Amino acid sequence: MTTLLLVEDDDSLREVMSSNLADAGYNVIAVSGGQKAIEIFDPAEIDVVITDLRMPQMSGFELLDQLRGRDPAVVVLVLTAFGSIERAIEAMRRGAFHYVEKPANLTTLLMMVERALDLRNLRVSSKEQTTVISASPAMNKVLRLVDKIATADATILIRGESGTGKELIARTIHERSDRSNRAFVAINCAAIPTDLLESVLFGHEKGAFTGASKASPGKFVAANGGTIFLDEIGEMSQMLQAKLLRVLQTGEIDVVGRTTSETVDVRIVAATHRDLESMVASGEFREDLFYRINVIPLDVPALRDRPEDIPVLFRHFARQQGKPNVAVAREVDVALAKYQWPGNVRELENVVRRMLLLADGPRLEASDLPGQLGERQAKGGEGLPFELPEDELDLNMHERRIIVAALEKFDGNQSAAARYLRIPRHVLLYRIEKYEIEP
Repeated sequence: MTTLLLVEDDDSLREVMSSNLADAGYNVIAVSGGQKAIEIFDPAEIDVVITDLRMPQMSGFELLDQLRGRDPAVVVLVLTAFGSIERAIEAMRRGAFHYVEKPANLTTLLMMVERALDLRNLRVSSKEQTTVISASPAMNKVLRLVDKIATADATILIRGESGTGKELIARTIHERSDRSNRAFVAINCAAIPTDLLESVLFGHEKGAFTGASKASPGKFVAANGGTIFLDEIGEMSQMLQAKLLRVLQTGEIDVVGRTTSETVDVRIVAATHRDLESMVASGEFREDLFYRINVIPLDVPALRDRPEDIPVLFRHFARQQGKPNVAVAREVDVALAKYQWPGNVRELENVVRRMLLLADGPRLEASDLPGQLGERQAKGGEGLPFELPEDELDLNMHERRIIVAALEKFDGNQSAAARYLRIPRHVLLYRIEKYEIEP
């Protein structure tokens, strides 16, 4: 059943609208304010949001901004008082679908809800694979930054562990940019042999090298006018780093086997799971290129650092597998929350697929969990340098103490502390900010 979230601070109006929408066959969740709406909003469950603009504590504009940060595909219908059309138009500029004047005419309201649902279905079907699903403050902070930088056309460096969704973030940046009607071209620099990567990126002429039986335009030409995503840029050779630097400086590419350059207009979004600062220090990565691609750094937190996203993503992936209403035992959610997810979101997606394929019944039980979750939970206390307390343990407190101790051990040198802790420097910086550790 279609679910509508109604946000209206006027008790009588909220009750009347809720009743009318329910009579029309909709499942209605009615709340009196924006904060409550944020708390219960689930992109997987809510189809359309209907909200008043003038509300105490949190305005409809603030609610709209937060909802779009959670789910870029959210469809919001705003309610506006007679004579306040300018506010409704401003809301539409900020991403609202349309407006309905209060007191809402039932026929008009139902017609607008149907149109809103049509748009929602269109957005979901066209962007299901590129929508960032999030319910966590850490990831929502990233998405708010994405909104700010998407139209800036500056070079962006996305940093994060493997499987955190860096390409998804890059696609989201492209879709929200002024280049969204042009191509988005993604290439994994680590997946292509070094001697072939140059021609893949910049193209080659016929006969430029053995096996070049015909000319190829290359990825930069394919992305002309749009965005190119260079994943795992830390694996790029020094020679190619120099050629990429030239593209950033001049906008020109050197096609293999051609004596003249070709001009391209491409926005570059790069990504890495490696500590590029340390690579610069060791001479593995060009310092001038690092500063060119690191104009706007964007750190994507690991899944273990945003536990609120785990149940939301679990059900999102289940929906993608054609199981939108699958029942999940509480023990499953508990095990998912305790697991450290070394493979991050990509690992979670694979876990969902496996569980749905091999489950014995309509309800997912703890027995359906794959081996690595159960085994690691059972062996979780082995090999620790201290005994776990009997009652409870504050993991965040201990992690903070370890980070502070590591920084003190190396006199505040963050790169040295990161190497000691065996984590990338940007992950250490994220935890320093998370735990508000003073320099």
